[in-house]
Amino acid sequence: MHTNQQIRSSAPLNFKAYLEFMSMTDRVELAFQTPTEKGFEWYFYRPFSSTTVLIIAFQKPDRYTISMDCLASVDDYRFFPYLVDSLAQYLKGTIEELSDTETIYQRLNEEWMEETIADEIARIKGTLTIFPKYYISQSLVGAAYVSAQALGRFGVTLTSATPRIYGYIQHMLLHDLIPIATPEEIAYENSHPMVGAEEDYDVDIPQHQSIGRVKSWQLNGEETFESYSQEDVDLLLNLAEEYLNGEKIDGVVLNDIGTIYQEGIGTTQDGKIAAEWFEEAYQAGDTLYAPTNLGDLYRKGGANIEKSLPKAFAYYQKSTDPYSFYRIGQAYEEGWIDAPNQEMAMIWHHKAAEAGHHLALKRLKT
Repeated sequence: MHTNQQIRSSAPLNFKAYLEFMSMTDRVELAFQTPTEKGFEWYFYRPFSSTTVLIIAFQKPDRYTISMDCLASVDDYRFFPYLVDSLAQYLKGTIEELSDTETIYQRLNEEWMEETIADEIARIKGTLTIFPKYYISQSLVGAAYVSAQALGRFGVTLTSATPRIYGYIQHMLLHDLIPIATPEEIAYENSHPMVGAEEDYDVDIPQHQSIGRVKSWQLNGEETFESYSQEDVDLLLNLAEEYLNGEKIDGVVLNDIGTIYQEGIGTTQDGKIAAEWFEEAYQAGDTLYAPTNLGDLYRKGGANIEKSLPKAFAYYQKSTDPYSFYRIGQAYEEGWIDAPNQEMAMIWHHKAAEAGHHLALKRLKT
C-alpha cells in the first residue's frame, strides 16, 4: 500500500528545476517520467536512502499527488513532509486538507510514521495468512514481494514484533535480498479466485507476545527495544542448526542468535556461546552489529565470559558503527591497551560526532 498527499496547483513542474529549488540535485535520482491519460508522472528515489520509489503525479487541470510506499525507508518517511512542503512552495500551490494553523510537519510527524508502518505490517500479516505473497506497490526492483518463507530465512515470523518485521524487510530491500516474482508467477496468482473478489475476508492478525527484550539506543540517544517472541527464538535456534550443518545464513541473523544467548532470551544465558555466534556473524559479513556486540561483551563481561578491555578494543576497531567509534575514543582516553592518548581519543570522538552519535557529541561539549 502507499500513502499520499495532494496539492492544488495548475503550475507546470520542471523536475530538474524543482531539484535545484530543493538543493537536492545530487541527492535525488529520477528513474523515469511518463505521460499518462490524465497528466504526467515522475518516478524518483534517493540513492543510499530510498528502498522504494517516490512518485509525483499531475492530473489535469490542477492536482498533484505525492505518493510513497508504506514500506519506504525511515529516511524517506522523514523526507516525505519536506518533499510535500517544498513542492507546494515551488508550485505556489495549496496542500489539501491542511488547516491554516497546521503545518505538514505536524501532520506527518514521528507518530504518523510509527502508525503508518504499524498499519502496513498488520496488513502484511493479514495478507500472508491468506496469500503466499505481499507485493510492494512502489518497488525499486520490479515485482518485489514479502512472504512468510522469505521472512523466515531471517529469523522473522508473523508473530514477530512490528519493528522486527519492518527492519528485516528494509534489510532485504537495502541489500537486494528481497524476492522478485516472475511474470509467470504473477499471471498464475492473478488467476486465483480470491484475487479481485469484492467481498472482504475476516482474518486473525497474528499477534506478538514478547518473552524478552533487548534495549539499544539510536544515534540521538533515544532508547529502542528489540522484542522476541517464542516463535522467533525457536526459528533462530533452528537456523543455528542449519548453519552448523552447512546452510548459508545472513550475518545479521547469526548476530540475532548471539543476542538471544547473550541475554538469555528463550535459552540459557551464556556469554561464551554468544561471542562465538557474534564472531560467526562478523565473518559472514555483519560489520555493524556483531563486532560492536563483541566489544560490549568483552568491555562489560558477563555470564561465562571474562571482561577484557584489549579484546573489546580490538572488536570495536572492526566495527562500522559510530557507537564503536566513540568506544575507541574512550579506549584511547582511558588507556585500555597502553598509556592514555588524548590526541587519538579526540580523533575518534570527532569521528563518532560527525556521524551524529549522542555520546560523542556530549563528550565533546564537556
